[in-house]
Amino acid sequence: MHELPLVIFTVLSQLAVGGIVTLWWMDWKNTIQRKTGLLISLSLVVIGGVAVLVSMFHLGHPFAAYRAILNIKVSWLSREVTFYGAFVGLSFLYTWFWFKDVADWRGITGGIAAILGGLAIFSSAKIYMIPAIPAWNGMTTMMMFFLTSILLGPLFVGLFLLIRGELSMKITTFVLFGFIAAAIVMLLYFSGLQGGLPQAGESLRLMTGQFIFWLRLFTFVIAFAILAINSIGKQKQTGITYSVVFLLLLISEFLARFQFYETAVHL
Repeated sequence: MHELPLVIFTVLSQLAVGGIVTLWWMDWKNTIQRKTGLLISLSLVVIGGVAVLVSMFHLGHPFAAYRAILNIKVSWLSREVTFYGAFVGLSFLYTWFWFKDVADWRGITGGIAAILGGLAIFSSAKIYMIPAIPAWNGMTTMMMFFLTSILLGPLFVGLFLLIRGELSMKITTFVLFGFIAAAIVMLLYFSGLQGGLPQAGESLRLMTGQFIFWLRLFTFVIAFAILAINSIGKQKQTGITYSVVFLLLLISEFLARFQFYETAVHL
């Protein structure tokens, strides 16, 4: 359970990034009302702030966290801290411009925040792509981190939009393609572990031997099935449906990230 703060930080921070990118994109397309945008942006800033606070519990000296940025030229951890800290700061400013209804500056700050968020996720993935842990050392780690953002962020925004009566089917369709991409990456990841070094195979054995692995797969499949059936059948989507899908996927991502850390086997 020592890695629990990292599990919470990575999942919530990636959710926040995906949400800000989605919100910025919809605002750029003029498909969202100001009050709705403000509520979503404020919620994402809170989530991003919680992610930062939780991450500090992983440090031996939380109040010395600022020192992590000192090695930005050589350390991916320093880059993650710098980019994510800047992302949260710009997201706060982005929310302020929603509050003041300043569309031009909102577009600029939102766009920069989206770029910084992407760089933060990239840096976060690079921290773990190391030869010493074969299960982490591959592009699937990078893809899984970005897919968490691509799935949870739009779903979170979509839930707000549905409650406010502004949901566009484009978000649902995008999320469904995200589910398919995540399933493909999942298969690539498992096959890579099976055909990799003995330590990678051991990680896979440990992973599949735990109940939470099957619970993770179950919640992922059920979430996809509910969203797909509602979309294909053109049934009216409700707040309850979207809430259930989001909650199931959030659980799935937390379980997957927990196993990511828990089943790592060093060379």
